[in-house]
Amino acid sequence: MADKIINSFQQRRQLAQEIEALAETSSELELLEAVRTLVQRYPPELLLTALLKHLDTPSSQLRGGLGHLAALLPPDQVAPALRNAAANRQNRPEARLTAALLLERFLGESVPQALLSDLQDTNEVAFQSLREAIDEGRQNRHILLEYVTQMRQTGEDVAAMVLGLLARIPPVDRVELLRLIAQDDRPRVAAQALSHLEALGRDPAAGEQALRALYTLQYTLPPELAQQAERSLRKLQFAGRRYTPPTPDGWQALMSPADASGSQSIWFVFQAAEGKPGQILGVVINGQHGVLDSFGSPQLPPELMPARRSVGQLVSVQVDRGQTLVLLTCPFDYARWRVQEALSAHWQGEQPALPGEYRLYNDWIWQFAPPQVPEELRAYFVTEVEPEPPADPARLAAEAAALLEHPAMAGWIVQNRALLQAVRFQESDREKGVEALTRLVLQEIEKRGATDTIQSAMAEALRAQAAWLHLAGNQEQAQRAWRLVRPVRTLPPSQNPLLAQMVAASIRLQQ
Repeated sequence: MADKIINSFQQRRQLAQEIEALAETSSELELLEAVRTLVQRYPPELLLTALLKHLDTPSSQLRGGLGHLAALLPPDQVAPALRNAAANRQNRPEARLTAALLLERFLGESVPQALLSDLQDTNEVAFQSLREAIDEGRQNRHILLEYVTQMRQTGEDVAAMVLGLLARIPPVDRVELLRLIAQDDRPRVAAQALSHLEALGRDPAAGEQALRALYTLQYTLPPELAQQAERSLRKLQFAGRRYTPPTPDGWQALMSPADASGSQSIWFVFQAAEGKPGQILGVVINGQHGVLDSFGSPQLPPELMPARRSVGQLVSVQVDRGQTLVLLTCPFDYARWRVQEALSAHWQGEQPALPGEYRLYNDWIWQFAPPQVPEELRAYFVTEVEPEPPADPARLAAEAAALLEHPAMAGWIVQNRALLQAVRFQESDREKGVEALTRLVLQEIEKRGATDTIQSAMAEALRAQAAWLHLAGNQEQAQRAWRLVRPVRTLPPSQNPLLAQMVAASIRLQQ
């Protein structure tokens, strides 16, 4: 019996230490992995008890971890427990406010205003939380991202309160948080943060930081807000405050081939010296849909740093689950320009807010002078393919088949295996040859009415792939991809030479 009590005590103590360690994580991925490990290691009842004990934490990062933990616990247990914690007037205000935050943000439950109506000095509680986030954020920027992410779950009145409370913080400590708030997807909140940064641009201590923040924001905000940042920079310049961009020494850019939808991964990597930790910002972009995903780290271990290569050379890097990803070393400015173009598409469509770690680390890539891209690369994206007389279908098919032989096109074939699985064949169809099955698939695609979506996506993908092949030194394949843009964009699926070759190759893989 005594051994059981001791073991139970040791387990609870170990769990408490592991939960507190969530505050030390430095990325969203690291935080999520740590939370999943907790869920695998401890029973739900023990986790819920520990979660409730840590509700009064001042750490924004730990609060985020508690939220992810709450989302993985049984809803019928965690929701009532958090509701009781929010309503219990004997709990500290910080604990009650955190319980309400977790209910709303992570469990999707509304919290009646009356539940917290008795709280006094909420401004002081909010200021304490703000000060803790800024103090911890000096060592771990991700804590500031978690803070503004949690702030986004509240109303604009709370955002205004936080901006007001910042006046009590030393100017040099305000800039980074204001840069993140300026990327809030609520225009009024973002505009207020930009105004605060403009005012700080005149401050003797914080001026340089504020100028840098405004300079980087002009490249990544929606057009109206970007113009506000530009106006602020001009006003400060007239007042004698000017930002001078540094040179991108130590930076390199790596890019994956485009997939069949036109999406590409781009890695921006910095290493000051061989054997030293580096910085990395990775983004997934799509020329039609914007910035889709991101990851980043300010302390990339030297052993994980991609090898430095000349432009046009390939680099193999290890990613999750031991997989190898092959990336092309490309011009740093070209990679930034591609992100800029994706941002333009992002703001034109009804896209969600930009990914969190992109918002956190994008100042790394926008602190430099505007990207300068050779016209021969820009032309792949901004030039329309000249109309030609109708091409011989056999020649187009041969061009498409030759393009698909390049290793960078392998993903286009594998992706279409999922498409084949979605098409319902009759049993008798399965005995037909590749050519007949290909026709059936293309007919099914036309019936589904997604022709324009497929045409535009594949044309965008071919433009991106042509530029990638150009940089890789394969001009013949680059021009082949470029020549296929127009037929792919204009011909229906049943006559699309590249789509037909992709489907046929996918069928052969399954036979």
